[in-house]
Amino acid sequence: MNQVGRYALSSEVDDVQLMKMVIELTEKDKMIMWSEGYLDEVISHLPIYARDILENRKKKWEDTTAYYQDQVNAIIEQEQFQEKLKGERKEFALFVMDYYPEYQSLLFAVYDGKLKENDFRKFVYRRRFGQRKKYLH
Repeated sequence: MNQVGRYALSSEVDDVQLMKMVIELTEKDKMIMWSEGYLDEVISHLPIYARDILENRKKKWEDTTAYYQDQVNAIIEQEQFQEKLKGERKEFALFVMDYYPEYQSLLFAVYDGKLKENDFRKFVYRRRFGQRKKYLH
């Protein structure tokens, strides 16, 4: 949790000071607050006239999350995926790496039966900021 999140959760919150802190944050830090799930708490402590600073971004990120959920659900519903899901982990891993390398983390969570809403938020964050550089060979 970053400094803004800790300040928003403290008992003595000054909404104008919090607004200044939020304005100074980078896009990456704002998205971290969202992916870790405490952005709503920060928004609730902001002055009413300043809430749209984060609400607009949150809506955009939630739309992106919904898009990836739809993509993963479409993959899960495919017959070929269902067959590989019932097989061994090694075959499943090779299948995912061949056909859906961009959704590896989410599909392995499906295989393990541990896919959560929070996984999608972290996936959206990693797609935006944590991606490794791809070099041409």
